[in-house]
Amino acid sequence: MGDRQMDRNGPTADAQGYQGTPPPPGAGAQGPAREQSPYAVPPGYGQHGASAPAPKKANPKLRKRLIIAGSIVAGLLVLLVVGGFFGYKQLSEKYNPKLQVEDYLQAVVDGDIEGAMDMVTAYDEMGYYQAQDYSLMTNEIYSKATNRISGFEITDVEASGIFAEVTADVRQGDKTTSVTFDLTSAGDAALFFEKWELTSPLNETEIAYRVDAGASELAVNGVGIDTFEESKYFAVFPGDYTFNTPTGTDYIGYSGEEKVSVEVHTGDEIGEPVDVTYRAELTDAAREEIKAQTKAHLATCMKATELQPQGCPNKADGEDPKNFRNIKWSMTKEPTYESIEGSPASPFPLTAKNGQFTLEAEEKQGDSWGPIKGTVELYSMPAMVDVQPDKINIAFGD
Repeated sequence: MGDRQMDRNGPTADAQGYQGTPPPPGAGAQGPAREQSPYAVPPGYGQHGASAPAPKKANPKLRKRLIIAGSIVAGLLVLLVVGGFFGYKQLSEKYNPKLQVEDYLQAVVDGDIEGAMDMVTAYDEMGYYQAQDYSLMTNEIYSKATNRISGFEITDVEASGIFAEVTADVRQGDKTTSVTFDLTSAGDAALFFEKWELTSPLNETEIAYRVDAGASELAVNGVGIDTFEESKYFAVFPGDYTFNTPTGTDYIGYSGEEKVSVEVHTGDEIGEPVDVTYRAELTDAAREEIKAQTKAHLATCMKATELQPQGCPNKADGEDPKNFRNIKWSMTKEPTYESIEGSPASPFPLTAKNGQFTLEAEEKQGDSWGPIKGTVELYSMPAMVDVQPDKINIAFGD
């Protein structure tokens, strides 16, 4: 074959582009296959071949998406930081001893005394308050008390280790009293905070409530309570309470309502017990019954045919009963009671006086009997009165 004229500028490009430089010597089919280097320049690149393609331009849509994604991530980081700050702040407030006292006092202001007591560990069954009676400290009774605590303001918070003190100005009516509350740590909460428990609540005032036996339907602020024997000490919170008149019987009664005012005491003060006493009293019906029984007793005595009848005030003392016969008694003047007073709780003495009786009889005069008529003055007629709920027993003395 003859020599082919070649273009000095290299092979002519076809429709598919440049084919690149001819293969190096020894790269023919007859030579051994050479392993292609992973770093070799692809065919078509080189000094005498086609120029390398220009790098691709960034997609503007993709760039916008990356910017938005970056902004979202940055925003989330900010939210996490801010959320962490506010979360820490919220938890620090939640486990602040101040909040415990605020919740406690607000419950008292709202009349939720049962909820307030639940916040205080000292009211537990094993606490030292176990000996006191808290049956008057109910929402029903306390909500009907007047002049209760109306507001408060926290003035100081001090915490050291596992102990804390919170001071508050507590308002009751026109008076404000500074009260300090003690709290104790109940362990860690939310990793970084102390959980606080209130150990010293508002100081209660004891009411010594005494009622004689036989009283029924006891009530405070119009709310019925269980009856009890003789006396009981009840704890109450600040406020004005009305102890309603107990129910008696026809013969036993009680005085009217008693009102008790209990004020706020500081942590250093111990309120003196307040006495509320209901003593059994005679009713008008009991007095009338005593008069009626006395009259009946005297009527029986007037039927006596003895000079000195047993248990009767009509006696002819100093006379020999053997010298009298056909004895007849009559009442010229009925005795009276200046007052009929006494406690139905136990038998009590009673004396009638200023009575007068007439004696008609036959008296032995020598060997014969002659009629006589005389009077006997009643200076006193003692008796012991025993008042029961449904009856009255009177033992008349000689």
